[in-house]
Amino acid sequence: MSGRSVPLEIGTAIGAADEHHVQVRGLDLVDDLIGELTYTEVTLLAVTGRRPTPAEAKVVDAVLVSLLDHGLTPSALAARLTFWVAPEAIQGAVAAGLLGAGSVLLGSMEGCGRLLTDIAGDVAAGAVARDAVDTRLRAIVDAGERIPGLGHSLHRDGDPRARRLLGVARDQKVAAQHVEYLELVVERAAALTGKALPLNATGAAAALLLEVGVPWRLHRGFALMSRTAGLVAHVGEELESPITPAVRAALRAASRIEPEV
Repeated sequence: MSGRSVPLEIGTAIGAADEHHVQVRGLDLVDDLIGELTYTEVTLLAVTGRRPTPAEAKVVDAVLVSLLDHGLTPSALAARLTFWVAPEAIQGAVAAGLLGAGSVLLGSMEGCGRLLTDIAGDVAAGAVARDAVDTRLRAIVDAGERIPGLGHSLHRDGDPRARRLLGVARDQKVAAQHVEYLELVVERAAALTGKALPLNATGAAAALLLEVGVPWRLHRGFALMSRTAGLVAHVGEELESPITPAVRAALRAASRIEPEV
């Protein structure tokens, strides 16, 4: 080693700021964005590097609404319990709820996005769409894994959110290639497994995010953005109508040392 220092180049194309200005993707946050674009539009601008069309923004807004809350889920319970013991740090409570976004809860959106991206790559390389779908699904089934984006423990007859999301995408003329592959996945999954595996909300959301240019590796991030609002709402309800005391009482009872007879 020569010992000579090498200059480190650090920068970002997402945003910049000085004493008097803030920019996002080259647009002035104050003059061009605040009061002019919605949160969803600016989010897509920041993530994709381009201003979305009104149709794209409406579709992604629908995605964000669809995942905002799903009742007293494990993530909501984690947020409420954490806030009860650390009320000085709402960020800790929300983070506790978000940490539960994995392959079972919310994270399947990422898995479905990757599956659809792989299928699109196979087709671009010359494969017939049906064959590409069958090959990818057989690999998942043979590995003993769940097909991401399909099935739901509660909505066994079909996730109503998924139907609505695809309806919005069609109304906005955003549904295209990835939605077609998704519908083929649903069709072929039933044929290959012999089971009815209806589309769920995360599967529909994955296809729509791909349609507007959001890569699959960022899909879970959009699920987290959506669910954050729901978790803040749960923390707010915990302040007014706490459930943690009842949960703690049940846990104490379940873990009590019984006296020997």
